[in-house]
Amino acid sequence: MKTKILICSVLFILMGLGSASAQWAIGARFGGASGVSLKKYSYSGIDFEAIGAISFDDKAEGFGLTLMVEKFAQFTGDGKFGAILGVGETMVFADEFWFGVSGTLGLELRLGRIAIQGDWLPTLFFVDETYFTPVNGAVTARWVFGGF
Repeated sequence: MKTKILICSVLFILMGLGSASAQWAIGARFGGASGVSLKKYSYSGIDFEAIGAISFDDKAEGFGLTLMVEKFAQFTGDGKFGAILGVGETMVFADEFWFGVSGTLGLELRLGRIAIQGDWLPTLFFVDETYFTPVNGAVTARWVFGGF
């Protein structure tokens, strides 16, 4: 079952890789789960993000992979500041395998080639057992390749 979930997750993120009209960004995420964030910004405002991080939740502690689809709603006319709302899945690989649904709510500021994001990413795990973790708030700083 783990293999099927991993294959479906990889296919999910590859769906977002096809558009040529997008900007890529990579950066560090610090918070309830700290690690690396890879984000694909599209001009339609539907973005894809992959987060590889170590979770610091006492119960679901371990390396996690989160794949998200996010909507960026701009507050300013130039699109440099706005809100993020998204949904996706999270897998945690530790002594036990955890799989669940994550949501994200946050703000993002885009300054040239740097994007700074603050968000809250709660997760409801339902594989290995049912568990809700609300502790994953974080700040992410990314370098955008090509600028906005």
